[in-house]
Amino acid sequence: MTPIMARWRAYARTLFFLFVLLMPLLSVAQKPFICGDQFFLTLSSVPPSLNEVIIDPQTGSAVFKIINGDVSIAVNSAGYRFTDNFIYCIDPDLLRLIRLDANGTATVMANLPLDNDLSYFAGDITPDGRYLVLIGTLQLPNGLSIASEIARVDLESPTYAVSTTQINITAQIFDIAFHPITELLYGYDSFSQRLVRIDPFTGNITFPFPASGVPQVAGSLFFDAAGNLFAYGSPNMMQEQNSLYQLNPETGVSTFLTRGQDAFSSDGCSCPYTVDLTKTVSPETTLPCSDVVYTFEFTNTSRRQQLNLKFRDNLPPGFSFVSILENEIGGKLLSVPGDLAFAMDSIVLPGGTSYLKIVVNTGSIPPGIYKNQAVLSNLPAQLGSKIVSDNPKTLVKNDSTALTVIGFPFDTIREERTICAGTPFIKLDAAQYTNNIPGQITYLWQDGSGLPSLDVSLPGNYAVKLSSGCDSAVVLYSVNESSLSVSVVQDTFNINLGDSLQMQANTINAAQQVILQWIDPQPGSVTCTTCATTFARPFNDIRYTILATNELGCQDSAFVRVFVKKNRNIYFPNVFNPESAKEEGNRFFYASGDPFTQIDNLSVYSRWGEKLFETRNIALNDPYVGWDGLIRGQSALPGVYVWVAEISFLDGLKEIYQGDVTVVR
Repeated sequence: MTPIMARWRAYARTLFFLFVLLMPLLSVAQKPFICGDQFFLTLSSVPPSLNEVIIDPQTGSAVFKIINGDVSIAVNSAGYRFTDNFIYCIDPDLLRLIRLDANGTATVMANLPLDNDLSYFAGDITPDGRYLVLIGTLQLPNGLSIASEIARVDLESPTYAVSTTQINITAQIFDIAFHPITELLYGYDSFSQRLVRIDPFTGNITFPFPASGVPQVAGSLFFDAAGNLFAYGSPNMMQEQNSLYQLNPETGVSTFLTRGQDAFSSDGCSCPYTVDLTKTVSPETTLPCSDVVYTFEFTNTSRRQQLNLKFRDNLPPGFSFVSILENEIGGKLLSVPGDLAFAMDSIVLPGGTSYLKIVVNTGSIPPGIYKNQAVLSNLPAQLGSKIVSDNPKTLVKNDSTALTVIGFPFDTIREERTICAGTPFIKLDAAQYTNNIPGQITYLWQDGSGLPSLDVSLPGNYAVKLSSGCDSAVVLYSVNESSLSVSVVQDTFNINLGDSLQMQANTINAAQQVILQWIDPQPGSVTCTTCATTFARPFNDIRYTILATNELGCQDSAFVRVFVKKNRNIYFPNVFNPESAKEEGNRFFYASGDPFTQIDNLSVYSRWGEKLFETRNIALNDPYVGWDGLIRGQSALPGVYVWVAEISFLDGLKEIYQGDVTVVR
């Protein structure tokens, strides 16, 4: 090697190391993000864009807040790196490593030796910030996409070294996300529509969960600081990705949350390595001057203990601090009971989840909805210095926690009640006015009773005071007496089956409007069930009840008992002369008896069993429907014939009658 060649080689080597050393300085212009549990979404639209996904507080739908509407480079496989607060992703066209800053400005970091035959849609950064983990997908001729390899880009390597591991199981995965607490890697298999777990170093994919069915395709997965997993995807193959789901990382169960904007060729990432604060209140509805419990949940996934934090909750107007119920964050208490704010400092927030519960009194305030947020401050700048509490019961981020304060819906209410004659007492129940009032209700009647109800037996005026917290109301009862009597003109009847009877009721001492109702055990047997005078036709022994009710609710009743005599004697002649000229009725063989009885079937047979005559559904006492003594148009020979009749009575009973008859001429 000549001296000149040696100098040139040394010069080239020096330039390379200078490039490696100066690369961070060349990127100084990039502005790092503040890690605040955001969900970022890249869209491979024209032009490509970087967005933050938020929930519209007015519509409740997912909308894309544009960070940079023209990134200039198509990006995918995005992951948030908490160690420097940049988003790292892949240029899917030229397989370059791209770094995005808080303004959405793209910087090319390196050309990566990735497989040109694969597409890289899914990506996330390991919880320690070292590797950008990618899923390489093979596009088959039939249009399907199969996960083929896992590539790991070493972000701590000066050359961004890439190592790969083959995937030997069939899956279609368009995004992946690391759990911020367990550090497990999750993906969503769009083939089977279920959550999967992935080992980023062995390439092993496991399927511990049953299929959820939705989303059909999940282009974006992300965790929040509390370890909740979300997916933005398509509800079916006919729609673009426009739906937000929550996926349970323990069970794989998918829950639809809300619709949103269409996201074509999207990829998502988040920064869950932060400090999160939520605030809830119990009960959520209360009365003035009542105690409620505010619960603050602190989640620290920043991977370091946070020291010397400050906490303050300016309570709604009229509210006051009472006491601490539970404290897992330590710190120095700066408030005393009765203060209008709750404050602490010198807080040391450990990793994981910690709780603080305080008791607050609502004070003597008017009904309404009272909202406020707590503030946790003195955080590191990369975490935003301070955060406000979030209401976890809504999808909207960083929204206030609301407490509804209600009062009695009235100051004084009057009610009229009636004691009916013959009633020993009535119950005055004041609890009906407190069904929707939360908290403990106290009752005070004029006789000193503290029960929700009072039994009274005499007419008069009664009062009860209802109290809860510092709100109260009064119920005034005016109790009147009313009498009502009803009787019947005749209370017992004896009739034959098929006969009708008239029933008549009279009311006494009925100053108010009276409603009458006949109770009919044989539906349809009473012609008018609301008339004082009506007719009935029962088929069996029966008891009718007349019920009288006045407009005050007083009632009285009387009874009518009916006994039905059932004559089932049916007469069939034992001899008839079809040629008789003296008696018309004697020329026919027919039945006599109760006119409300029907012959379902009448048949006449010879002594050898031959059927000679048959008729159906005929009435009694009508000779012309009987047998006229003819057999197929010829006169029957004198002699004895056998008959069988099936009889239906008005009360539904059926009986068989039989005998013989002699024909004479």
